[in-house]
Amino acid sequence: MPPLLSVRNLGLTYPNADGGLSALRDLTFDIAPGEFVAVVGPSGCGKSSLLQLLAGLRLPTAGSVLFEGEPLTGPRRRIGVVFQKANLMPWRTVLQNITLPLQLQGLPAAETQRRAVDLVELVSLTGFEHTLPRHLSGGMEQRVAIARALIHRPDLLLLDEPFGALDALTRDRMGLELLRIWDRYGKTIVMVTHSITEAVFLADRVLVFTPRPGQLRAHIPIPLPRPRALSQTYSPQFGALAMQVREAIE
Repeated sequence: MPPLLSVRNLGLTYPNADGGLSALRDLTFDIAPGEFVAVVGPSGCGKSSLLQLLAGLRLPTAGSVLFEGEPLTGPRRRIGVVFQKANLMPWRTVLQNITLPLQLQGLPAAETQRRAVDLVELVSLTGFEHTLPRHLSGGMEQRVAIARALIHRPDLLLLDEPFGALDALTRDRMGLELLRIWDRYGKTIVMVTHSITEAVFLADRVLVFTPRPGQLRAHIPIPLPRPRALSQTYSPQFGALAMQVREAIE
């Protein structure tokens, strides 16, 4: 099966007074349909910049990103993005925040409502449909953001540290929720995270970046059986994989 996403000799340089700051350099890798890939590396190595390129929100200064074999030159509805901050509109309810992308597209109200109600159930927010963001916990806000990203049924979901601001227990629960959603929808997911444990627990494969300019130091397959449970994080196999990722980063 051909890759959903192909990165070829990708580079990104930000202009500055010294002639340019190189954020990413000579990245080449593929993402298969339905794959869950985690991206890890030291702070400032260009992980978030990579996600902007994969989303079409920024253009590379070298190389290319191909989506289903075609050059990616801008945002696409088939690519959803969730950032660390949920960025919900505070005056809109949970349901209204989720429906916003389809309302902007002009889809019929009945279809928009049907999809949103299905997603509220999927992200376990039934009963909170008419709640404003200020009354939600951080984990609930992120679930709304994930539902909003899924409502236009993207083939690729990009996650930029979506659980980074959450406490450890909530982060674990959100990881399980994300795996449940991924299993239900079969989407391709690329997730940036600073957590080695999170990367190993969630992903099929972990991409390890060097310090800036970010280059691909290693890609580490994660052969843990699925479905996954938090108890696996205490197994010798999990510990060995986490150590392999840590050593690649260091």
